Amino acid sequence: MNQLFDCYSRLLIDNHISDHKPEYMKRFSPEEYVRLVKCSGVESSMVYACDHNGNCYYPSKIGHVHNNLDGRDIFGETVSLLKQNGIVPVAYTTVTYHNDCARKFPAARIVDMRGNSRDGRYHFTCPNQPEAVEFYKQQIREIAAYDVNGIFIDMTFWPAVCCCDGCRKKYGKEFPEQIHWRDPEWVAFQRFREKSMADFAAELTEAAREIKPEIAVTHQFSPVLHGWYLGQSDGIAEASDYASGDFYGNKLQQRFAVKAFQAYTKKPPYEFMTSRCVNLRDHTSSKCDQELFLSALTTLANGGAYFFIDAINPDGTLSEPFYQRLGSLNRELAPFREIIEKEKFQLDGEIGLYFSISCCVDNHLNGKDFRDFCGGSSNNMEIRQNAVQDEILGTAEILNKMHLPFRIVKDFSSLSGLKALIINKAAYLSGDDCNAIREFVRNGGTLIATGDTSLMDLNGNSCGDFQLAELFGVNFQGEYSDTVTYTGKDLILAKGEIPLVNAAENTEILEYLSLPDFPVQDPDHYASIHSDPPGTETTYPALTVNWFGAGRCIWLAAPILLLRQHTQQEFGKKLFRNYLPSFPVKIENLSESAEVTWLVSADRKKHLLCIVNVQDEFPVIPLHDIKITFPSGSNIGKIVRISDGTEQEFLSTESPVAMTADKITTGEFLLCYEN
Repeated sequence: MNQLFDCYSRLLIDNHISDHKPEYMKRFSPEEYVRLVKCSGVESSMVYACDHNGNCYYPSKIGHVHNNLDGRDIFGETVSLLKQNGIVPVAYTTVTYHNDCARKFPAARIVDMRGNSRDGRYHFTCPNQPEAVEFYKQQIREIAAYDVNGIFIDMTFWPAVCCCDGCRKKYGKEFPEQIHWRDPEWVAFQRFREKSMADFAAELTEAAREIKPEIAVTHQFSPVLHGWYLGQSDGIAEASDYASGDFYGNKLQQRFAVKAFQAYTKKPPYEFMTSRCVNLRDHTSSKCDQELFLSALTTLANGGAYFFIDAINPDGTLSEPFYQRLGSLNRELAPFREIIEKEKFQLDGEIGLYFSISCCVDNHLNGKDFRDFCGGSSNNMEIRQNAVQDEILGTAEILNKMHLPFRIVKDFSSLSGLKALIINKAAYLSGDDCNAIREFVRNGGTLIATGDTSLMDLNGNSCGDFQLAELFGVNFQGEYSDTVTYTGKDLILAKGEIPLVNAAENTEILEYLSLPDFPVQDPDHYASIHSDPPGTETTYPALTVNWFGAGRCIWLAAPILLLRQHTQQEFGKKLFRNYLPSFPVKIENLSESAEVTWLVSADRKKHLLCIVNVQDEFPVIPLHDIKITFPSGSNIGKIVRISDGTEQEFLSTESPVAMTADKITTGEFLLCYEN
């Protein structure tokens, strides 16, 4: 039987069914459940042990057992049958969002600044409350005792900024009165929130391993893309054996998330979860087959395990037609999945895009009274307003449109194989981070950095200038612009305040800033009633180049890459064409909507060129007459088309070698062997 880390096709059947009516879950059949999972063709299935209601589907001694089970252990029965049928079982449980725990221990509830301890149907408990933590640990020990290969612990994040007695006692001093991301006091409070959640996750992981040392443990990691408010950090990944989380956004969100997950996962493959319905709140409206197929193919093309989520009906039954559809999809995906499984392909490439959860902050909140602040909905399914995250996503979209494969860099401990590094507005960097970046550039690397990168250390302290000032070739003047700026002679609009700088003597200034004549949105003084057009060009540098050792740094003042509009993206494309290394494969007649990834096998002797034709509407329009050219010295000896196993002819036996693909509908993987 496969182990979990051999499985690249996975399934979860959501089961958050209440016991408010006696017929709920009455028709659940472990035999029927497993029959349909087997029909779907997946290799691993996640099974509910406990849901957000706090309902347990096994005879728990600590938690509330679902009232309609009539004494049955349907979790244990299902796990046993999955094993018998060669399907790897993983347990699902939840914390924080756990109504039973919140009702049992009312003093352990999360309380926000307005005194709220719930959001609609969800009741929350705080990870800084010992009663709740001990309850969760006991429940996890019960679940880990079953014959499961892994356990997924959901909701290890903050649904609110908690102000309960437990948090106040643990913090040990008064909470800050204002939100301000340039104030060390506020940053220290945020780091406290992050560490509290990371410590909680580590305790839960250890509880599972007390019972079963070999169990694979993972925590919900989708908040990696949702900014500071949910309070996650690298510590959640450290408490997990592999990265896992559910997402419900667009193709850009998935393309970025899978790369982030590869960077954070301790052990491959990570898993990318998404629902078979149009979103988590829709129980019946299914995505079309092509959308499901392309989501799975995108994950495989980035070296991960695809994972679909269905939802059980209140009576405990499932919709058989979907599992028949999923079976057909898995058969169609089989050749692509099998090559990833066999060779353990992982993302490769010469461009790194830095991503740090701790840098994803909201400067537009600076100065807001914390006592009046309420974060709003607990819903973590949308990307929250976050200028840093949005700029990184904008950068990723430009790289995707240019078909430049990149990988996410989560820290600077290893930059091996990279020729270029992009850092968007990463204000918080440690001294070790800065030293590693300096060495990368000194040794010949190219750095593109934006905004206030390196202005502070991880705790929000600053010397008043960039830590990397000598690398950037500019010095911060202690002032910020207003929230609208324009760059260069083309007057490229950007929104968001930016640091105003002077350039060093040998720094090349490519563009200068222009600023509006009056304060942005001043109600009485303005040039145009609708907008804030540019005034006279200033002497503040907007785009600079500075040579440092054998490498160079390009510094961009304004968050131009944040706005995913034609003008701003054309600026970004020009910038990247000028300074980023070209991809080792040239591809012609490929639409901007298609993604290109470049993967390397575990033995580093083979590469996989992946083209995935995701578009915004379905069915997708096929691609035609794709021409693929490898440059001189590429050392490619043979190319095999994965969809049908055919060897591709070279158009030329001399460098550069090239081949064509007459038609690609949804996507294609090309296995490239070296001579």
